[in-house]
Amino acid sequence: MSSVPSTYRTTRLREGVVSFGAHPFPHEALADDAVVIRPHHMGICRADVKEILGSRDVPEDRGPLFGHELVGSVFFAGSASGFTEGETVTLNPNITPARTTGFAEYVFVRGTKEQLEQAVVRVPGPDPRQDVWMPEPFACIVHAVRKLLEPARLDSLAGKRVGIVGAGCAGLMFAMYARHLGASVTVFNRGEARRAFAREQGILTADEIRPLAEAGAHPDAFDVVVVAPTVATAELLETAAGMAADGAVVLVYGGTRKGDRFPGTSVDVDAVRRGELVEWVERAGKRLGVSGAYGCFKEDYEEGFRLRAEHPADFPLDRMASRRITLDELPEFVMDIAAGRTDHPGKVLIEAAPQG
Repeated sequence: MSSVPSTYRTTRLREGVVSFGAHPFPHEALADDAVVIRPHHMGICRADVKEILGSRDVPEDRGPLFGHELVGSVFFAGSASGFTEGETVTLNPNITPARTTGFAEYVFVRGTKEQLEQAVVRVPGPDPRQDVWMPEPFACIVHAVRKLLEPARLDSLAGKRVGIVGAGCAGLMFAMYARHLGASVTVFNRGEARRAFAREQGILTADEIRPLAEAGAHPDAFDVVVVAPTVATAELLETAAGMAADGAVVLVYGGTRKGDRFPGTSVDVDAVRRGELVEWVERAGKRLGVSGAYGCFKEDYEEGFRLRAEHPADFPLDRMASRRITLDELPEFVMDIAAGRTDHPGKVLIEAAPQG
């Protein structure tokens, strides 16, 4: 372990305001059951923004997410943690040992050895400081596709027509994975900026990315429809239902809140998404499977690492980065996003200061 500083810089989120400053280094946190991570880089997730706005229902079994996308090195590993100093790791926020925000120079995680093994995930090579991408959102997509295939009892999406609502990071990663599994994909997005980003980065072809306004011209056209925006609004769910063929599955991946219903049915989409269920309904003369996915597990990270290593051309995740900022810039930047003053396609990455 390198020398322990007297202070470290971290963000705080209080009453909708993000601040950043120096605080005493908690030496008491260097316990046998602790892992301290020094991030190399972090990502801004829409869940972070929703927590600033207070528009996210925080599950009791998982806790807040603010500052959860990161890759870093183990700075300190307690004797009972099962980790070794210097290991490259990422974080699975869906496991809930005590932890601090990832938007910091150091992240403190404490729990049982079993919890830490699931929450702190080892990252295999290459050097993540050269090949920069965020494992956590991709692991969530890997998990969601598995939950999508289960109700249909499929091993792949070969030959399937997949429609995706939303060209944010989740929508683009869904498109990558569906194509890898043999599907044809069409992604619909309201704003031109995200459509242009997907084309210019070579993530989607011009034929694979369309304006959301054109979704109505594709009735009953897709075997699978994924609803991937930050919020799965009733309007977007209605659009997805119209695009879905008879017997199709509609996967609700975007955010939901307690009491949300799938339009025209009594299906509780929040319960379906968080419980990773499937409910078959009759709607507008069609039989649809309304399914959901939420979070991920260690094995989803490991499958994501395998896919990225064995099929790099299929998963150009490094192209998802649209902007890089410093940790000092984060508070003002993320508050501007929350206030609607700025909006960036792709993934905004926060780079930590060089580590000695």
